[in-house]
Amino acid sequence: MANQKKKQSFAEDARPRFGAVVGLLLLAGVMLAGTSCSSSSTSSANSLTSDQRAALNEAAEAFDNAESSLANSLEATNTVPKFEHWQEAETLHQQALKALRDGLPSGACRSSVEALLVIEDGQNVIRLRLIENYRQEKFGLVAEDTKDYGLSVLNGARQAEAAVGTACGRSSVDSAANPSNPTILNGDQNALFDAVVAAYDATGVAFDEALPLTDFVADVEAAKVLEVEVGKELDEAITLLGDGPCRTSVIELRAIERQQEELREAIISAGKSGNTVAMFTKLGEYSAVNSTSVAFTTARESVVTNCGFDI
Repeated sequence: MANQKKKQSFAEDARPRFGAVVGLLLLAGVMLAGTSCSSSSTSSANSLTSDQRAALNEAAEAFDNAESSLANSLEATNTVPKFEHWQEAETLHQQALKALRDGLPSGACRSSVEALLVIEDGQNVIRLRLIENYRQEKFGLVAEDTKDYGLSVLNGARQAEAAVGTACGRSSVDSAANPSNPTILNGDQNALFDAVVAAYDATGVAFDEALPLTDFVADVEAAKVLEVEVGKELDEAITLLGDGPCRTSVIELRAIERQQEELREAIISAGKSGNTVAMFTKLGEYSAVNSTSVAFTTARESVVTNCGFDI
């Protein structure tokens, strides 16, 4: 049961980690926003000095470097098969839950297992949608799927699993907690519970193989280093630009980058401490300023319009 105890010590459940890890990995940097270091030939670009154009170009290149780093981390051909293996493990877990339900008489215990299965069915929909969006590299949608999945765990699955433990007198996720209950369950029913717990443990193993927490923290920290360079180049461009619409647009983009920096730091801290609730809270905050957000997209388009550069 080493794996089960490891899962419990992190956040009471292996599955909340999935949502945190994927979502925060995706949101750690520029989220493959399609940045480009090529400048346009508009009058805005032509009105800049060579030093100003060079500074903006270096900022765009810094964005591209950050994007390339995330592209390596998020490469779909490596990641999707691991997600699919994890989904297969979840399917087996749900099959074991259905067998348990079918082996129980009417009453509070069976009802609690049925309620847990409803949560599991909803998570299947989200998980399969997430896998498909990841396969198509629609990372903005993946981030939303991740958030939805994580919240379904925090606000549904954990409570449903606890309810099973109360109604049935033993846990469906931890064989060390009340390993058998002859008062409520007979021998065959306890055996069905054992199968559920074993299948649940397998989902944790599959998850750990797909996205271990240590790799997540390392990837976010690596993205943070690259984003420091982005901020540095934007600051240099702001210093060189004269007052006017171009400088104002870059300042607005830089302000959003600073918000992202603060949230990345909070995300890393929460990830290292295993604070799942804090990670999802910061994930929600990040969604308002990530590189697919209205705020970021608007600021970036303003730079294109006023400076003649696609940063």
